[in-house]
Amino acid sequence: MFVCAGNTESFACAKSVGVGLVQSTLNLSRLCLLEKPKEIIFIGTAGSYDFSMPLLSLFISHQATQIEESFTLKHSYTPLDNGVQAQAQPTLDLPIALVNSSNYIHTDADFSKAMCHAGILLENMEFFGVLSVAQCYGLPCFGVFCVTNYTNAHAHRDFIANHERAKERLEGLINQLKKEQND
Repeated sequence: MFVCAGNTESFACAKSVGVGLVQSTLNLSRLCLLEKPKEIIFIGTAGSYDFSMPLLSLFISHQATQIEESFTLKHSYTPLDNGVQAQAQPTLDLPIALVNSSNYIHTDADFSKAMCHAGILLENMEFFGVLSVAQCYGLPCFGVFCVTNYTNAHAHRDFIANHERAKERLEGLINQLKKEQND
């Protein structure tokens, strides 16, 4: 089953699960109970913590973290497991990235450097929730991401400027995946 955030980031062949960690988790759980998918493929855009990464780059992932800036500054801690991984069998020949999820878009360059140093390259609001649901139901899952912006002061402006082109690139990948599934 193909899923996406929805709202401005919808795709014709993907079911919308909602924006952010809570909506995506609740709505995807409901979809899994109703439709009983064999696999979940999340399609979405992402911000990059690595400012040298070319915009509109494509990545694949089956791992996510949920780390807030206050955690990297040692201003907070969590008793929860802030990393999740799902079984995945992606067939696309794309670079693999570790994705961080938050209900906030980070814009601080120091936070971006800390995330890169930790090996975390991308930021997407929903993916940690999607992987958590997949893990709960024992479903293979992976995400495909197109980089629209860097996690800096211009994040929103760059996201808006690149969003349509990113969606076009992702649509092409969806069509490729669907073709491979039908072969």
